[in-house]
Amino acid sequence: MATLLKTIDDVKKYVSVSKNTKWESLEPYVLQADRKYIKNLVGDLIYDDYAATEPTDAKQKQVFELLREASANLAWFIYLPLANVNVTDGGISVNSGEDYKAAEWWQIRDLRRSLLDAGLMALDEALKIMEANETDFITWTATESYTVFNELFVKKTETFDRWFSINTSRKTFLALRPAMLECYHQYFAKVFNAATIATIKTGVDDVQKQVLQFVQASLVNYTVSKVVHNGAFVLTSSGMYQQFDELPGYKQNPLSAEHLHTLKVDRLTAGEEYFKEAIRLIEANADLFTDYETKATSTVVSVKNTKSTFSL
Repeated sequence: MATLLKTIDDVKKYVSVSKNTKWESLEPYVLQADRKYIKNLVGDLIYDDYAATEPTDAKQKQVFELLREASANLAWFIYLPLANVNVTDGGISVNSGEDYKAAEWWQIRDLRRSLLDAGLMALDEALKIMEANETDFITWTATESYTVFNELFVKKTETFDRWFSINTSRKTFLALRPAMLECYHQYFAKVFNAATIATIKTGVDDVQKQVLQFVQASLVNYTVSKVVHNGAFVLTSSGMYQQFDELPGYKQNPLSAEHLHTLKVDRLTAGEEYFKEAIRLIEANADLFTDYETKATSTVVSVKNTKSTFSL
């Protein structure tokens, strides 16, 4: 499989590595990093094109460099725990000597966190450029990596981030999709028929656009309320982060149980209020939403903190 990085000199452009490090040692982890973190996000067509030939278009070249930066950091992130280990037929050993000492576990942990952050930041920046310049990345917008959100009101990372901070991370955005889809069916598909949903998504009138914004805000807040206690995410005072099993303890200082409960109630309330505003606008502008039909809405059970073991 062709990769975005070809030699150890390519890696050194983005990550500081020992001059003794050989490409043959790192190459398997470049393959793993690209498969796990990059290829599924940008799609096979773009990845294979970039792996074969460096693009010349300015925007695509910018993305190409960011993807290579992500590949180098994430490959080194995966490889690092094995860098000081010798595996032979005689067993596993660690290098040591008078002038050499293997790194402590906490030093390796901190370096891995730095590499993971650098790789994901480069990857998110590349995806941000792609989302903002869709016409330059047609082969991406036609893939499931992009169209997977077409059935929802919120299609872009920046739209979600507008209403609740996920640090503009598309990886977190993708991880939230199952919860968003569940909220979409739980709240919106039960109230709006297919024609009304289409009008909300594609409307060009200012009122229709305002309804879309209210619905987007509602979907985002409902989604956050649903994943507050989901182990796949960590919520902190600075926003929501995806939990990474590969690095236990990544993203410290999660909110307390009481703060999480408060956040859940607040976001559920915000979701309901934005939804009410959307419906109010639709019903006040029937000429713009000619297919809207009133349905019996499902009752939303509001969560209240009674300090008991189980509370509604």
